Amino acid sequence: MNPKVIAIIFGMSLLLSPIVLTQDVSAQQVPTWVKNTAKWFGDGLITEKEFLKAIEYLIENKFIIINPSDDRSQNETPNLSSYDSFEKIVEKGIEELKYGDHEDAIIYFDEALKRNPDNVRAMVDKGIAKASSGDLDGAKQLFDQAIKIGEKNKSVDYRAVVNAGIALSIYGNQTEAMSYFDRVIDNSNIVRQETLYAALVNKGIVLYEQEKYPEAISYYDQALEINPGKLGAIVNKANALQEMKDYNQALEWFEKAYKITKDPLAWRPSFVVITE
Repeated sequence: MNPKVIAIIFGMSLLLSPIVLTQDVSAQQVPTWVKNTAKWFGDGLITEKEFLKAIEYLIENKFIIINPSDDRSQNETPNLSSYDSFEKIVEKGIEELKYGDHEDAIIYFDEALKRNPDNVRAMVDKGIAKASSGDLDGAKQLFDQAIKIGEKNKSVDYRAVVNAGIALSIYGNQTEAMSYFDRVIDNSNIVRQETLYAALVNKGIVLYEQEKYPEAISYYDQALEINPGKLGAIVNKANALQEMKDYNQALEWFEKAYKITKDPLAWRPSFVVITE
């Protein structure tokens, strides 16, 4: 598999899964070979196995913690009978999704959809939970189903459109993915700003993968007009500038990213997922 594609998939998994950086570990303690691994892998200089070894090292040595535990019982089984309203069960599913418990979130959304089979919110959130669990095909089907219901009711949830485009991009169907992102952009007058931002950044990512770096940057710049301080557009623009060998500007944008997060693994080209 193309190293850039794997890096993007890894970047998406970071966005969809809570990751906490330990606060008592200085950058100097991280071995140099780990610090450089993401760049080497993205440039195709090391193998996928070597890249994954670096990630395992960071996790095993507690430089990063994936899916940190919270104050809830980790073995608690969802008690669906205790929820007497559709709204409460959807809220609980959203809570589980927020904490990264995707399996339980799916259970709640399944129950919600039993009670209201055409509820677009529950359908889209279940799709996000499925994508987070690695079931991109199941997620794409749910997003498309939500889009069809929205079209019928003349009220499309554009979160479904953006996330369906991401699933297609990871599958490698960039032409169809672009049509989903364009649909959001073409309806910029009615979509939420957060959703439009995501569509612009994600279209830029597809152009980046096609090595159309100046075009990609034009979409990142449009996204930055909406939210100039958000990591997605900043880091993706930095990577595009680096590919163009415009190292001075790239460094300037990487420094902006560094002010937001000091985690170099977050500085890879990555899709922006809409959850809210």
